[in-house]
Amino acid sequence: MLLLVLTLFVARAATLPAHNTSHGFSTGRLAPEDYAFIRTLPKSRAAGNLPGFKYIYVDGSGAKSYNFDPSRYQLQIAGSPLTSWEGLNAAADVVVLMTRYMPPQIFNNVAAKASVGVFTAAEKLIVYPEYAHMANTFCGSSCSGQCQQTCTFDGRKYEDIAGVGGQRAVILDDNVLCTVNDPYRGSENILAHEFTHTIHEQGLSGADKAAVHAAYTAARARQTWTLSSYAMQNEQEYFAEAATVYFGINYSNINSGGMNICAPGAFCSGEMADRYHLYQTDTALYNILTYVFTNNRPNLASGLTVCPAGHSVVG
Repeated sequence: MLLLVLTLFVARAATLPAHNTSHGFSTGRLAPEDYAFIRTLPKSRAAGNLPGFKYIYVDGSGAKSYNFDPSRYQLQIAGSPLTSWEGLNAAADVVVLMTRYMPPQIFNNVAAKASVGVFTAAEKLIVYPEYAHMANTFCGSSCSGQCQQTCTFDGRKYEDIAGVGGQRAVILDDNVLCTVNDPYRGSENILAHEFTHTIHEQGLSGADKAAVHAAYTAARARQTWTLSSYAMQNEQEYFAEAATVYFGINYSNINSGGMNICAPGAFCSGEMADRYHLYQTDTALYNILTYVFTNNRPNLASGLTVCPAGHSVVG
C-alpha cells in the first residue's frame, strides 16, 4: 500500500444549498434510473465534427491539440456553437488533469469510446445529438406519454440539467468557468463528477468495476459513510463523489456522505488531506481511485481546482 504524506486538515466553509437554480438549471442530482436511461442513448461521434462546433483533443500525456490525429488515442472535447474558446479550454484542462496520470489502457478505452462536450445556458445539453431527443419542445411540464423521455425520474426536465455523464459527458459552461451564473456557486467541479461516470462506464475493465462494487458493498455494510447520502445511493455515485474528493475539489457536505470531512464540521484542507482521509477511512475505495487516476502513484497531485486557475497551451 502506498502511503500519502499527511497534510494537516483545517476547517473550511460550510453548508451550501442542497438545491439551487440559475437560468432554470437544477443542482439536484440524477437518480440511478436516469443514468440507466442515459446509457441507452445513441453513441457519440468519436472524432467527427459537428457543424459550428469547436474542438480540442487531449492525448494520454496531457497534451492538447486543435487537430485530431488518428495515429494515436485522443479524447475529444467539443464546444457548442455558443461556447467560448475559454470555456472549451477550461473543460479540456479538467480532462487533462484527471487523465494524465491514469494507466494508458484506461485512457485509451475512454478515448476510443467516449467524449466530452460543453454547452451554454441558451443552448442546453440538447445541442448535442446524443441528447437532442430530450428537448422539451411541446411538453411543457408534462412527463407522460411521449413526454416521458424529456423528464428525469423525479420529474425535472433533462434539458435543465447542468451536467450529465453519458458516453459524451456534457457540462454547462457557467460551471466549468465558475461564472456568477454557476448553479453550484463554485462549490463543485461538476465536469469532474460527470466525467468520472464516463470513465467508470467506458474506461474501467470488468475487474476494475468489480473492485468498485466490492468497495461500495463493504462501505455500506460497515456504514463507513452516511448511508442516506447521494454518495451511497449506488456504486456509480460512490465512485464519482469519491473521485471529486480524491482530487480535492468537492466542497459540498450535502452529497459526499462525509468523504470530504476530516473533523466534525471541517472540510479537509486540500487534495492530499482528502486522499489521506479516504485512505484512513475507506482503504479499498482509496486503492481503486489511486490506481485509476494515478496508476498507483498517490503522491502525484492533480492540480485540479473547482474554478479555472489558468490554461495550459493548446498545440
